[in-house]
Amino acid sequence: MPKELKIVSLNTWKNEGAYPGRLQLMASGLERLNPDVILAQECFYCEDTEDSTVAYLADYLDLKYVFAKARRKLRQHGGRMRYCHSGLAILSNGVFDDSRTIPLPSSEIGGERIALSSRLTIGEIAIRIVCVHFSHVRGEEEIRANQIRISLKAIEEDEESDILIIGGDFNCLPDSEELRLGFAGLKFNLVNHLLLDGCIDPTSPVPPFSHRSGRQIDQIWHVVRGGGLSLQASAGVSMNTPDSEGVYPSDHAAVWLCLNSAGNQKKKKK
Repeated sequence: MPKELKIVSLNTWKNEGAYPGRLQLMASGLERLNPDVILAQECFYCEDTEDSTVAYLADYLDLKYVFAKARRKLRQHGGRMRYCHSGLAILSNGVFDDSRTIPLPSSEIGGERIALSSRLTIGEIAIRIVCVHFSHVRGEEEIRANQIRISLKAIEEDEESDILIIGGDFNCLPDSEELRLGFAGLKFNLVNHLLLDGCIDPTSPVPPFSHRSGRQIDQIWHVVRGGGLSLQASAGVSMNTPDSEGVYPSDHAAVWLCLNSAGNQKKKKK
């Protein structure tokens, strides 16, 4: 494993706002964070023009990626209405061993919901990562709990990977009832280092509105179970300030998790 492994999650806000300028701000902000893995939500893709947030970021950052299209609908883009997607993506400098899209319970008002699960190899370490974007609708707490539960099955079924991660836009707080219900019965304890470190910085909306305070709904949860791994972890919130013209990279901040190997390496199997 590299001495440091950094995972970042960012909701990229489709093609809303000053999209071309935001693309550059997202790319440069992620470049400064220098992540090994990026979990991206609301990744814009236009069928007509093939404009793609994830393709732009991958090219800029020289990363490989997998992309799952979702929530196809007509959106205003390039001066006319076009069919576009708001999907999920995982970008990495590692090797993608497998990837699959997981259908999740959805509602008409909340729109199509999916999870994207990938197994990555970075160095000698295998990592299972599930990228999520759960329902934003108030009153759909039970649906969110079921979305969480189904997404976690991809982690529970993986008996080989050394590090297990679920991250993205949960649309609920770390101490919410739907997370408690969704995590119930897991055979391992997932950890959120933003929570452990006492970070209370909001992640959405950025900036907070006068009538809508910011909440920490973007999260990365993980567990390390690899034999011989001894890791230290830290986490934080980033990309939550505007440029000189007042433009923010997204209406969400990025959250990051950094795992440090503390000089230990994975023990080789005999």
